Amino acid sequence: MLDLNFVVDLDPSIVRDNLIFVAGLPGMGLTGKQAADYLIEQFNAVKVCSVNAPYLASPVISSHDGVVEDLMNELFKLYYAEAGGKQFLIFTGITQPPSPEWQHQLSYKIIDTIRVYRPKIIYTFAATPIYSYRWNVNVYGIATRRDLLDELRVHGVIPFKGEGVISGVNGLLVGYGKQFGIDGVILLGETYLTTGRDFIAPLSLLKVFSKVINVEIDLRKMEDLALSFHKKFYEYVKGEEREGSDQENLGYIS
Repeated sequence: MLDLNFVVDLDPSIVRDNLIFVAGLPGMGLTGKQAADYLIEQFNAVKVCSVNAPYLASPVISSHDGVVEDLMNELFKLYYAEAGGKQFLIFTGITQPPSPEWQHQLSYKIIDTIRVYRPKIIYTFAATPIYSYRWNVNVYGIATRRDLLDELRVHGVIPFKGEGVISGVNGLLVGYGKQFGIDGVILLGETYLTTGRDFIAPLSLLKVFSKVINVEIDLRKMEDLALSFHKKFYEYVKGEEREGSDQENLGYIS
């Protein structure tokens, strides 16, 4: 097992029965992480725990102008916030552990640590790929109970059909939460940019999440980012189409 020893600086006695645990780590389009980071900012969340474990990072070093930079030690953080009459623990980080074994061990340790606060439910943010660019994207849901899926459907979430897998910590946290008897939901925003930074998918997640938990979230900043991204991407696509058309019209020139 990993030597994961960390302390949460939060008195369990102040936590009521409405605590919501939220998590979003890097993945496709950086969707989950961006959604979690935005909640931390908008809820004025306070950091209550750091997970310092350099061996959980990808096996690379960074350099700047030929000089090796310091290894990142603080990879994962846990925040506490109060908003809309509810309490939140928000977990995020700068990476996914580089092996399946470490992803399992980190996920188990986090759930085992936060269950002393009796979270009512776990929500994790993730993404699912689409193969054509869209502004209006769907949000899919996976839950630990069928009736939770019915509740999500009311808010526009589409239950994931058929067989499927959710890779990484964003999925495993809900899996281990279920083992400890904690309800869980995975919200997946559609993203076209599986290897880039998407702004539309996290916006779609937060819109739905706000409805599901019945807490108002100021999304104006995220909406501005998404709209700016959409305009730039649309202009890029149109430019590529025009360039391709021009190339087709070129004759042989000597």
